Amino acid sequence: MGNIEIRFISYQKDPRKVACYYLAADLYLHPARAETFPNTVLEALACGTPVVASAVGGIPEQIVEGRTGCLVPVGDARAMAGRVLDLLADERLRLRMGRLAAGDAARRFGRERMVGEYLAFYDEILSDQ
Repeated sequence: MGNIEIRFISYQKDPRKVACYYLAADLYLHPARAETFPNTVLEALACGTPVVASAVGGIPEQIVEGRTGCLVPVGDARAMAGRVLDLLADERLRLRMGRLAAGDAARRFGRERMVGEYLAFYDEILSDQ
């Protein structure tokens, strides 16, 4: 498989620079023990970077298992490492997941849908009064 390099990138303020990091990555790992609905997972998916993450909090709502990324049990480093190695060994699968991730993120979490959902919510609130 060759060399595998894992990099931790500290906080980046510039969204363009953040997107460049996601685009340069083969995978995004999110080994959380507790989580809500992390933007970082959505950002990676939107950039077409497959995600391997703990199945905790809202993350299972963000990732379509086996299609846009992989979910592993919380704290199971062996399972996470296995999924990472599987994806790194199969470039076609990884690239397909990336394409599906970008499309799914745009469809389910994109600006147009979110604005529409908020407007519908506000209409519902106003019509109840």
